[in-house]
Amino acid sequence: MRAIDMPPDASALMESTRAIGYSLPTAVADIIDNSIAANANRVAIFYLPSEKYIAFLDDGGGMTADELNLAMKYGGRSPLDNRNSNDLGRFGLGLKTASLSQCEVLTVVSKKCDRISARRWDLNFVRSKNSWSLLELNPIEIDQLPLIKHLKALEHGTLVVWQQLDRMVQGGDLQRQMTEQMDKVRRHIALVFHRYLSGEEGLRPLSITMNAAPVEPSDPFLRHRQTQREQESSFDRIKIVPYMLPHPSHLKKSDHELLGLTDDLQKYQGFYIYRNRRLIVWGNWFRRSKKETLSSLARIQIDIPTEFDSLWVLDVKKSSATPPKIVLENLDQVIERLSSTSRKTWEHRGRRETSDKIQHVWNRLKARDGSILYEINGEHPMVKRLIDQAPGLERELNKLLEVIASSLPLNQMMIDLNGSNEIGNAAPISEDDVRQMLEMMVKGMPADKLSAALETLKNVEPFSAFPAMLDNFKPN
Repeated sequence: MRAIDMPPDASALMESTRAIGYSLPTAVADIIDNSIAANANRVAIFYLPSEKYIAFLDDGGGMTADELNLAMKYGGRSPLDNRNSNDLGRFGLGLKTASLSQCEVLTVVSKKCDRISARRWDLNFVRSKNSWSLLELNPIEIDQLPLIKHLKALEHGTLVVWQQLDRMVQGGDLQRQMTEQMDKVRRHIALVFHRYLSGEEGLRPLSITMNAAPVEPSDPFLRHRQTQREQESSFDRIKIVPYMLPHPSHLKKSDHELLGLTDDLQKYQGFYIYRNRRLIVWGNWFRRSKKETLSSLARIQIDIPTEFDSLWVLDVKKSSATPPKIVLENLDQVIERLSSTSRKTWEHRGRRETSDKIQHVWNRLKARDGSILYEINGEHPMVKRLIDQAPGLERELNKLLEVIASSLPLNQMMIDLNGSNEIGNAAPISEDDVRQMLEMMVKGMPADKLSAALETLKNVEPFSAFPAMLDNFKPN
């Protein structure tokens, strides 16, 4: 048997790996992974639409010329190699495939032991030579790079520069396109690296800036709010921490922004899988549960070590991972318990809003087919008083109330409640509003019946929310 050496065609392979499926945010996250692996404390991202480049500068350990050559080599490290606990790499491809998915010229400059080395992949040069021709930059060429003075000012570090952004910028308004794209990048890395950015115990503190503006962490569990942390568990070195978000009525628009959500709340329920505390996959039940409103508050944090990569089928982009069957089976009980808690949160809120102790403006009814209906309470004192004062219009008023009830936009309200919108009254009822209503309710009422009427109103919306006013009320 004779072995035949078959090296891949350089131009063809490079073009193929450009189509792996990186988005700009996932590509940027891959570059930050390298900075974290290099023990960087700071990563600065710069972009300038007028010059069509994106640059990444970190204060990590830097690389020698030989180390830089290996870093720029396709498959420079095997996924089977043992890695440090803080190494977020996997296939030895991320720096190259992530960068060249967005640009045609990738330059990496690194400073270590007071020496600066620079290497470049230029796709047009590779195409012309059809060879694995990595370019070595001389000192004059290095000095022409953007932000090189910033790297030279550091004791050690690395500068990555993307130029000729052919995939990102495609004609039109360059400033607008790049700004919109980089806003997506900010939201993505704020979520993916939120545990690093927040300075979680056991992690090296990390600062990320974009054009000098700091990236703030987006915690998907809103742990600064009334989030419930459920019982922690673990097996096979996999750590599981379930969380229950507060009811949507307690969430503000700013909370949704911190969550990084641009869609409805329901979409982001499920597993949040972290590899070395870097978020890989989120908002997925892996077919172990359905995404529904009653479980929309459930989030399960899962931490996996790097040595389990092959079991979790981690992809090159580190943007997806499929848990092995044995892991999913162990998670079924956690899912059921957390989903049950989420349902109870919704049900408790529903009971509170339709308490039998309070006479509400709206009645909740269950039809014979099991569906839920809402109607305006015709026995509400304000409704009854209005009808009594207009006896000739009783039929028309009742019809109007029926139309209002039948036109209640329940589906849209549900979308808004689970989305990034704050739900509230169109015009919140003030104390002055309630006082005016009281004046109308008791107008013409005999003095000997006023006290009993005020006592009754303590169990009637909206007066029930102002008991002190009812106790001290004196009609004009």
